[in-house]
Amino acid sequence: MTTSNPPDGPDRPIEDLSTYLGAGITELFNALDKAMAQEVAPHGITNLEYDLLWYCMEGERTATELAQVLPVDGSRISRLVTGLVDRGLLRRRRLRSDRRIVMLSLTDEGRETTSGIFENMQRYYAMLTEEIGEEELRVFASVTARIVAKHAAVQGSE
Repeated sequence: MTTSNPPDGPDRPIEDLSTYLGAGITELFNALDKAMAQEVAPHGITNLEYDLLWYCMEGERTATELAQVLPVDGSRISRLVTGLVDRGLLRRRRLRSDRRIVMLSLTDEGRETTSGIFENMQRYYAMLTEEIGEEELRVFASVTARIVAKHAAVQGSE
């Protein structure tokens, strides 16, 4: 008896597409995570440290704010911040109005490093998607946003 694999791509039956959603997301995440790791390694930082720096690009953040958007707990954020401060990529500033609150911001070197990594990854993403049409990318972005929103709604109701 011969076993046939389900067809790949858009012609796959919808049941198979749903079944393989997790595998496809995992493959995509792993591929992009490896590319990011190769990009950040020469700067002596990890993907998670880059994510923390990236969230600080728009302005000052607190460790609490970072813990809400990064997949780690507060104590891990504290260790990451200390390492990035020690490397001169991030700075701490206590609020005068409430000395308990520490604001985090990029140093000039941190901004330059983060911007450079971001630009290189944007070029890499553009290369990966150069044969994918704009409408397909819009659909992908829309579907991704809907899945993330549904996940957030389900998590919020628990």
